[in-house]
Amino acid sequence: MTESPVGSEYARTRDIVAAAVLLLVLAAVLLVILVQVWPPAPEVAPDGRTGIPARSTTVELPGWSPTLSRETSLFVIVLAAGALGSVVHVLRSFYWYVGNRALRRSWLMMYLLLPLVGALLALIVYLVLRGGLTSPAGGASDINPYGITAIAALVGLFSRETSEKLRGVFATLLAPAPPGRDQALAARITAIEPSSGPVGTVVAVHGTGLASATAVRFGAAESRITVATDTLIRTAVPPGATTGPPVATTPAGPATSPDVFTVE
Repeated sequence: MTESPVGSEYARTRDIVAAAVLLLVLAAVLLVILVQVWPPAPEVAPDGRTGIPARSTTVELPGWSPTLSRETSLFVIVLAAGALGSVVHVLRSFYWYVGNRALRRSWLMMYLLLPLVGALLALIVYLVLRGGLTSPAGGASDINPYGITAIAALVGLFSRETSEKLRGVFATLLAPAPPGRDQALAARITAIEPSSGPVGTVVAVHGTGLASATAVRFGAAESRITVATDTLIRTAVPPGATTGPPVATTPAGPATSPDVFTVE
C-alpha cells in the first residue's frame, strides 16, 4: 500500500513560524473585537433600580467606528468567542506537535480553518439556544452576554465533541440520509506491521476509512497518530501498552485489528 504524498512531509521552520505568528495575531484581533463589541452594562437609576440595557454599541476601530445594535453585537460576540475557543484548541495542539517534532504540513490547513469552523458552530448553537430557551417575545436585552460568550468559547474549544453531540441529538429527530454513491467507507483495519516490538516502536496500521482516526489504543494505553490517510495510520507504541489487537478510534466508531501486537 502506498501513502498519499499530499502533505506527508514535515512542516518546515518557516511554516511553523508563519503559522504561530498568524495564530497569535488572530487571537489578539479576536480579543480586541470581543472587547469592542461588548454591550455596555445597563445604567443604574438613583433609586437603585437597574435600567434597560443600551440598544446600540459604538465600536472604536482604526479608521472605522460603526454603531451596532445589541442584537448584532451579540452575533459578533458569539462568532468571536467561538473562533477564540478554537484558537485555544489550535494553539494547544500546535505546540504539542511542534514540541514533539511531529507536525506535518497537512495539519496546517486544519489549524487555519478550525477558528472559522468554531465560529460558525458557535453561531449555530447560539441560534438553537435562542430558538429553544428564550420566549418569542424576548429580545436581545434579555440575553446575558457573559453566558453566551462562555458557551460560544466552549463550543469552539470542543468543536468536535459539539458536532458529535448535535449529530446524536438531531439523529433521533431526523431520518438518516440513505448512503450515497460517494459515502465514506466504515473504518476497517486489515493488517499491522510490525506485529511486535517494545514501547516506542513505530507501527503502520493498514486498512480503509482511516483518515478520520484520532488515536490508536494498545490495550488501555492510547497513542497519538503522526500520519493518518484513508489507508494508513502511523503511530508509536505508548508507555503502558499491553499485548493485544490495536484499536483505532474514529468518529464512526472503533476499528479493531484482526492481528495481535505483542509488546516485548
